Amino acid sequence: MKITQTFAVLAFACLFPINAGAQIFNVNIPQNELCLPEESSPFALDKVWDPIIFGAGAITYGGALLKDHFSSNDDVDDFKSYDKDDVNPFDRFFMNEYSKSLHNMGTATCLVATAGIPFATFLTESACGNFSKQNLFDVAVMYSEALLFTNGIKDWIKIGARRERPYMYFDERDEDGIDSNDYKYSFLSGHTANAFMGATFTSYVFCSYYPDSKLKIPVIATSYLFAAGTGALRMASGNHFCTDVLAGAAMGTAVGFAVPFVHHLFAQSNSSEKDSSKKPQLMFSPYGINVHLNF
Repeated sequence: MKITQTFAVLAFACLFPINAGAQIFNVNIPQNELCLPEESSPFALDKVWDPIIFGAGAITYGGALLKDHFSSNDDVDDFKSYDKDDVNPFDRFFMNEYSKSLHNMGTATCLVATAGIPFATFLTESACGNFSKQNLFDVAVMYSEALLFTNGIKDWIKIGARRERPYMYFDERDEDGIDSNDYKYSFLSGHTANAFMGATFTSYVFCSYYPDSKLKIPVIATSYLFAAGTGALRMASGNHFCTDVLAGAAMGTAVGFAVPFVHHLFAQSNSSEKDSSKKPQLMFSPYGINVHLNF
């Protein structure tokens, strides 16, 4: 999964200049499907705060990776018994033994929700000339920040919680082998967190740039369909309890909304500063009262 995360960050950071703002396809775009003009952009980067935000995300994620790398692995105790009755009734109801095929399916749906849909949505709009290079750059930076925070937070939670995965409670658990540095990383679900972060980010950002678009509902529905499917498959494959998935969905949704919302506040602040600079300014001096008008 870490390869997926790295690919998503680098791709968004490096691919934004490709065809940005260029009309590759000769498409007649209806008025309601047009992106908001750059001067009315709902999001903006900040020269001071964005390096801080990106750096904090990188430190959070990098610190978790280092902690995980240098932590001693917990070898599986073959003599330890895992009793399903020790699991709370809610989680026990959704427990399943390990399934490699369902595990792979859950990884695939996570890839679609985390990278496929955001890429397809914004790069296609850019290729059609309906999303400027600056907008695409802003989205790339915001999404990279969201990815870093999502994976940093979920890794630290996993390291702290150290909850055994559901497949440990089944007698057939040794058939596919158990990673000694993974079987205690059940809480929370990282796949689900990334999928819901991608779904929330894409839905919020797309609806903000295209407030009148008829594609809003399809984009939202498709994004959350793959996110929910990821969560369901992580339970069905025996990798996570239901509470792991719910926690991952909540955390991913929060980050996917919070990061672009902060940049929405940056845009509002920039707009307010521009508006205030155009207001008449009344200045007092020893030589009288001056009224300064900016146009």
